[in-house]
Amino acid sequence: MSTHFAAYPAGRPADRDGPEHGERVDLSTMPGARIIQFAVSHPRGDVTLIVVAGEIDLCTAPRLRDMLLRAYGSRVSTMVVDLSPVTFFAAAGLTTLIEAQAAAEQAAGRMVLITTVRCVDRVIEITGLSTTFRRVGSLAAALAETATGCEAGV
Repeated sequence: MSTHFAAYPAGRPADRDGPEHGERVDLSTMPGARIIQFAVSHPRGDVTLIVVAGEIDLCTAPRLRDMLLRAYGSRVSTMVVDLSPVTFFAAAGLTTLIEAQAAAEQAAGRMVLITTVRCVDRVIEITGLSTTFRRVGSLAAALAETATGCEAGV
């Protein structure tokens, strides 16, 4: 069973009419609007999978942060974050992942990232944080690693 969430940009441009802060809006009517989507499932009892799709930037990173920290608030032991559908990844997304990693460690949990897109891998590698995160190339690799505790590669 999975749950789908969509987070839309809050507020409105000052120069035109639009939704008030916090309302859900039809993005097809807003040129240049960014969207981030989440799908949450439990492929195994001790694992929560969060698939993230869209752009992760200064506007959408707070929604990602809320989603990840909420997962750790529910006493998840392992969270797998699939970033392979991400189309843009900015520094704000990296900050969010660092915060989620710290929350995982504080909760005696574990966070594993599925990274198969250059926009995510490049930011992590350029900043020298490639050893900070456990990254794998697929859900199967993440599940195998969490089952055995081995150090599988990307």
